Amino acid sequence: MREIEVKLKVNNFEELETRLKEKSCVLSEPISQRDVIYSLGGSTKGLANSKEGDVFIRIRYLKNTAQLNLKKQRSGEMDNIEYETEVVDPKATHLILTTLGWSPVLEVKKIRRKGKLGECEICLDQVEQLGTFVELERLVDDDVSPEEVKEELFTKLELLGLSRSDEETKGYDIQIYQRSNSNG
Repeated sequence: MREIEVKLKVNNFEELETRLKEKSCVLSEPISQRDVIYSLGGSTKGLANSKEGDVFIRIRYLKNTAQLNLKKQRSGEMDNIEYETEVVDPKATHLILTTLGWSPVLEVKKIRRKGKLGECEICLDQVEQLGTFVELERLVDDDVSPEEVKEELFTKLELLGLSRSDEETKGYDIQIYQRSNSNG
C-alpha cells in the first residue's frame, strides 16, 4: 500500500477540534509517541536531502506496545510505500536492526490525537521542538495518482478552515534534523 498525506502547521487546535466535531469526527485520547529513526549505516544523508527511493525504518514506542515501520519514499516525502507491524520485543528488534547495519539517528517525540474523516485518517500532533500540526492521510493502491489524492486531502482540510499555504512538506524527522543542523 501507498500512504499519501498532507501536513499543515496549525496555530489553533481548539478551533480545529470544534470543526472536526461538527463533521462528526471523534478524536482519540492523547497518545504519547517516541519514534526512533534508523538509517542504513547511520547515514544522515537522506535526512539532509531526501529523495525518491530513500528508505527509513523506525521503532515507535507507545505506552504499552511498540511498532516497527518502514517507509520508502516515492514522489515526495509525503508519498511513501509503508509497511508496519507490532513489535513484541523492541530491544530485540533494535539489536536485529543494528546487526543488519541500521543505526538510530534521531528521535521524534509527540503527543497525537487520531480520528477518521471519511476514508482518511486525521492526526493532530504536538511535536517537541516543532509545534502543532495536522496530518490527513489515505492509504491507496500503488498505481493511484499522488497529486489527485493530495488535492482531495487539501480540499477536506480547506473545508475545516485550514489553508494549503500552511503546508509542511517535510516529515517531523527531517524537520528536526534540519533544525538541529542549521546555523551550527
